[in-house]
Amino acid sequence: MNYLARCVFALIMVMVAASPLQDRFVHRTRAASSGTHLWWISKNPYETTARFELLHHAAADDERQFQVASTFAEKPIALAADSERVWLVFEALNHKMEVVSGATQFNPASELWFITQGGALQLRPSIAGESLESLAAFDGEAWAIIQGQPDARVLRGGQWISVQLPAAINDCQVRMLVVAGGALNALGQSSDHSIKRFKRESQAESKAESQVWIESPMKAREFLYAVDHAARFACVTGSYDEQALNWVEAGELAPITAIAFNTSSPNAGSGQVTGMGSGFAWITETGHATQNTMVRQSWISVVSDGAAEFSEPIELRAQISKASRWYHLPILGVLSLGAIIAAFLVRALNSPLNPLEKARSKEGDIDSQVLAQTPGKPFQKWRRLLATFIDLLPCAIASLVIFKGEYAIQILIPPLWSADIEISLPYIAMVVATVAFSMLEEIIFARSLGKRLMGGRVVSIHGEPAAWWQHIARNLLKGLVLLSPVLAIPSLLSPMGAGIPEIISRTRVESFEPANDS
Repeated sequence: MNYLARCVFALIMVMVAASPLQDRFVHRTRAASSGTHLWWISKNPYETTARFELLHHAAADDERQFQVASTFAEKPIALAADSERVWLVFEALNHKMEVVSGATQFNPASELWFITQGGALQLRPSIAGESLESLAAFDGEAWAIIQGQPDARVLRGGQWISVQLPAAINDCQVRMLVVAGGALNALGQSSDHSIKRFKRESQAESKAESQVWIESPMKAREFLYAVDHAARFACVTGSYDEQALNWVEAGELAPITAIAFNTSSPNAGSGQVTGMGSGFAWITETGHATQNTMVRQSWISVVSDGAAEFSEPIELRAQISKASRWYHLPILGVLSLGAIIAAFLVRALNSPLNPLEKARSKEGDIDSQVLAQTPGKPFQKWRRLLATFIDLLPCAIASLVIFKGEYAIQILIPPLWSADIEISLPYIAMVVATVAFSMLEEIIFARSLGKRLMGGRVVSIHGEPAAWWQHIARNLLKGLVLLSPVLAIPSLLSPMGAGIPEIISRTRVESFEPANDS
């Protein structure tokens, strides 16, 4: 029994001793940057399979969007990026760590970044070993430090070759690789927290191996991790609760800014600093989502070169291909053409030459006594336009509230004028709400809010109360005219403003003077 207890205690001590290195490594490699492209690993808790996702954001993309570049059943243990290429490493299986890689390309037709042909990562030669200490990408090649091995491994020419590391690095407890300032940096952190740094310039490939690594003194107390940056070497120091971002100049630290944890993010306190252009980005853990996956969010804070602090967190929306967002155009085109043809047909049926029109319509006979039998007074065109504006106004305000104030301009863009239907969503919501309320009001009161205020009402073409189906047809067609403003041309040309909705539904709008009981 005592022997079993000692074995269990020894196993626990081994796990405790090994966990800090693994935790530090995972923290440092959750995100990677090539300056113009940001990559990070996320586990989407809203997926039933809880798959891990490789997320990508183009730093030069002003739309502030990210895309799910690829998904995995297993969590990658490291990733590195250089230029437009990314590498990922997975846990060892049969003494080998699997490696995949892919290059990002931009498709202007869909306005979407994608990885390799078909959007899949390609399998690369695996790394022999059980555990990975660090991963970096430099000059289009992947570099790796394997635990327990004195040499680094570099993926060159389709195979992993050995490159000697400085002896001073191998004597350290923690070894790491980071690309900054156009050089590959090998860092070692001893048990006394001292840092040793060596640089490998890209033009040094032709020199002797002993001259490739150049030592650069560095003093950094409470060193946590180095930061990928295209221009200069930077690092993060401090503790879990209080961290600072620093330049490293001549071995000394020059503070850039304190790192304030993003309390507005669903995963406050988590994240990693990485380079973005001439500045830095603080990418938080993702996973915040709504029921609509289109607005699944990630968070990023930015500090530009020379700024004193990170910006407010920027919401990144999942990027969706715009190649299929124009499908509303042919639909609106077909509906508009059908409405025009139907208007011509109905006008022909309403012609005096048509024997069917010799008999008076019996529509609305039940409510015929409600209206005076004398012909109604025409409703002036300017009143019709103002009544339509009054009907639209409350729904426009509601649409702005729903879609936020930043869509104030987009609410004036009908879908027929935009190849991207998402831009016209506020306008569509306004029209749908207006049609629904106007239809209900006209069925009950024969006039909408705008017509009530401007003194108009809807009747049949013969001056009788319109049937319920006529109100429905008229409002649906009015919604189509609002979505496809080309259909409003007949209304503009008509002296009284009568258009396609009135022609097809066989209705008209007349002035309504309330009876004076006195």
